[in-house]
Amino acid sequence: MQPEVFSINPPHRALYAISVSFCTASAIRSIGAVSNVMAHLASGDSDDPLEDIDSHAVLDELQNIIVQGAAVSRYFWPSNSAHEVRGRELREMFQITEQSPLRSRHLRNMIEHFDEKLDHYLAKGIVGHVIPHYFGPEGANTGVPTHFFRAYFTNVGIFEILGKRYEIEPIAKELWRLHELASD
Repeated sequence: MQPEVFSINPPHRALYAISVSFCTASAIRSIGAVSNVMAHLASGDSDDPLEDIDSHAVLDELQNIIVQGAAVSRYFWPSNSAHEVRGRELREMFQITEQSPLRSRHLRNMIEHFDEKLDHYLAKGIVGHVIPHYFGPEGANTGVPTHFFRAYFTNVGIFEILGKRYEIEPIAKELWRLHELASD
């Protein structure tokens, strides 16, 4: 018996675009919220602009960008080989190269298996400073290990979760580009 291979019937392309658009629209809302916060930081309107910010809310928005990036990634690089043809067709349709920041299987696995990653992270034993959430500039290394559960370093544009670091801007730009294509 031949394994089933999924490809896209041309009239169904719009349904895939709608599905991708659902994820990218959520990411775009988060990108807007983060952009507003970054504009506030750059404005100089406050003596201590970081104090004005709800860091939990901003970290939620940043994590949502990554979550939506992982969700979109599944459409283009499916884990089941029966869907590989569909993934290739969607990559062509959305002009996605193998260099896309959404291709990272590591990023996808971090989000999809976060519970397991947390188990492994905590099982290593944590010594030093443990910071559940942080939003601000990356500090200098003091020699004492620092562990961030979730952090965004404003001066370098890096989101860190469980010791893994991700550049947000390339992911955000690719999600924005896909959103424009999916919306057309």
